[in-house]
Parts: sequence; C-alpha cells; structure tokens
Amino acid sequence: MKIALNSYSGYGAWFILKLISEGHSVDYFLSEPKYLGVLYGLIPEAKLLDLDHRRSPDNYRTGLPSYDKYDLSVFDLTGRKRQADHSIQNCPTIGDGTFQCFLEDDRLGGLKLMEEAGISVPPYQSFTDVGEAKAFVKKTGKRYVFKPDGGQDQAAESTYVSKDAEDLLEYFDKLEQISKGASFILQEFIRGTEVSVEGWFNGEDFYCLNSTLEEKKFMNDNVGPNTGCSGNLVFTISPDAKIYKQGLAKVKPILQQYGFRGMIDLNTIVTEDNIYGLEWTPRFGYDASATFINMYAGGFGELLKRTARGEVPEQSWKAEFGVSVRLSIPPYPTEMRMPQHKGIPIKGIDPSDMQTLLKTYLYDAYFIKNHLEVAGYSGLVACPIEVGSSIIEAFGKLEDTVKRIQIPDMQYRTDIQKSVTKRYTELDRMGLL
Repeated sequence: MKIALNSYSGYGAWFILKLISEGHSVDYFLSEPKYLGVLYGLIPEAKLLDLDHRRSPDNYRTGLPSYDKYDLSVFDLTGRKRQADHSIQNCPTIGDGTFQCFLEDDRLGGLKLMEEAGISVPPYQSFTDVGEAKAFVKKTGKRYVFKPDGGQDQAAESTYVSKDAEDLLEYFDKLEQISKGASFILQEFIRGTEVSVEGWFNGEDFYCLNSTLEEKKFMNDNVGPNTGCSGNLVFTISPDAKIYKQGLAKVKPILQQYGFRGMIDLNTIVTEDNIYGLEWTPRFGYDASATFINMYAGGFGELLKRTARGEVPEQSWKAEFGVSVRLSIPPYPTEMRMPQHKGIPIKGIDPSDMQTLLKTYLYDAYFIKNHLEVAGYSGLVACPIEVGSSIIEAFGKLEDTVKRIQIPDMQYRTDIQKSVTKRYTELDRMGLL
C-alpha cells in the first residue's frame, strides 16, 4: 500500500518503522518543523506542511497533500480537523477528523455523549469562570477532578486530581494558568480502579477489543507529576467482558450514526457497584498503541486499512498480555526542548535490528554515525515493549530488556508490575474481565 502518515510533533513516527517492515510505502507529512529530528536516519525524510500559526494551528499557507494518490491516510493525533476532513474526502482515513476532535477536545460534549449512550458518569459541572468554580467547591465541600478543554493543546499536568476541596481551592489559580484559561469541568472524585477499554470500529461493529492499565504518575508509588503514561499493561478482552458490555459497547449505535471508523478508547473508573465513563481517546494512545501492535498477530497496515474502509479486520493475537515502561532523561517530564542533551548516546537498542526497533517505541531519538542518540526534544526517549501469555512472563522479559539499555541519567519507574498487577487482580475479583 501507499500510505500517508500525518504528524504534528513526531509522536507517530515510530509507526512508520512498523509499516515499512510490512512492505508498505510511506510518505511522512510533518506540520511542525521543529520536530524534524525525531527518528531522523531511521525513517523517510518528512515532507513539511507550511502552517500559519499566527492565525490558527489548522491554517495552511500552502496546499494540503493530494490524498487521492494514497491507499490510506493515518493521523497520529487529533487536532487538525481541516486537514483530516480533507483527507477523509479523498481516501480511507484513520486517527483524526471533526468528530474525533469533538470527542477529544470537548469534555462536556464527550460526557453528554456518554450519557446519551447510557454510560454512567460521575456527577460533574462545567465552568468558564474560576471564581464561579471556587464558589461551587466551597458550597459543596466535595473532592473533584479538574479537567480542562483543549485536547492536545493541554499539558498532562493540566488535569488535576485534588486531595480534597481545600486542596483544589488553593491550587485553582495555578490550574487556570497551566490550562491557559480554557473552559473546564469539575468531576466528582470516585474511588475505584481506573481502566480503559479500546475497540477498533469499522462503522458497524467493534473488533480487536483490548484493555489498558497505565500508571500516569512519574515516580514510584504514584507520586510526582502526571506524565500521561509512565508504564502500562495491555491485555485482550472478549465481547462478553463486563468492562466492555457496560461501557464502550453502549456507544455502538451513536458511532454508527456518525459513520465513525477508527480506534476509540473509553477511560473508566470501576467500583463494586458501577462502571463510570471518564473520557474518550478516539486516536492512538501513547504508549499503549505500540504495546497493542506488538500483541497483534495480523498486519498493522491491513488493520488500519480494513478499519478505515469499513471492512472486517483480522482478529488474532500473538500474546494475551503486553507491557511497557517509559525510559527518559531529565528534565523530563517538563514540557521543554532540551537541545543541550542532543547527542547523548543510547546503548542496548540495536538500530540495525528491525525486530529490536519494533519492540521499542522510540520518540526522542535519532540515528547518526551508525548509532542511536538522544535528539534533544523532550527527554521521553524510548519505551521497550514485551509480550507474554501471562503478566509475569511479559514483565520478566521487560526487566531483562531494560537492563540491557544504557542511557546516561536514565530514569524510569520500577514498580509498574506490582501496581498494574494489583489493579488487574482487583478487576478479575469483581468479575469484570
């Protein structure tokens, strides 16, 4: 196939390696020139799209790609609905679009869609003014989760789980600054086990069901800043699993109505009595999608194509469990470029061995002088991935893999196995799997 891979910050550049390994021809379109170095030397040179950022991140000075020349167009993140809708009109497209941006960016709209589908949600209230929100919290005295609108424009730390009402009141002004004054919701805190369920939807039905338990905090024992994901466990589930039937399955008629095609994830919190929807991810999930790809037995390109074309994809697995952990260097997890760290050597990942590269989700890295080095963007260097027939087997392999990788000042969590295994056991005990 001839495939267009569309990216904004290079997050999906690693997918190009997988697609090329399957024999596909890939053109890489990048709309942020400052990320040209991501995976440089490992993938085809990016074709830059000229954006006018002074007006809008979705406004292009030059014409968009001629997508009618491609068999498939893939977007690695939501947020460029004009470009994605143009692609949808010209070839099978997956990963972004007007509906995907709505689900990702409009917190209130996403929750209302859950309610329309019959999915339980924690009590919530939407706000555009921090003063009104403070008065609301003072009146109720409850514990809330602060969630701003804005999707990919928001940093991971802009979502905040307060310890209590007083904690949120003291932190409100800083949250307004971090979230850039965006509208937001306050969602009542529900104590339970957080788990997400993903399905690939071809316009009619779900396929390739899987679930993810990820640890979002940077440090062991779930302390420190929110990174989005510091490590994960991905596992296959059946259509009979309660976490699917009482959540994601309920949105099928609405997705059929919208003609949605692609991957979609419902993040939930589960208790002894209920399953509550929290938010949607209608795109690739980082780093869970790379883990999923290593578990999937079919061709990745074929899965994308068949889903985007409304066909039935293959449903077969190499392994039931997949695990990954983020390897980074300081000052990660701050959202800043690190040109002073450009050139730090990455040892233990053989760039000449495609199988090794496909088992390692790479981001802040490039290939130069016959070896891998840090590219100097964020410090999120790599995520080694292993799979197995059990959680213990997969993590045993991962531990050996991480020991072989050497990066000066490398940092990563060492308690991912303990934490996600505890959560998985709890889900199993409740009969949800």
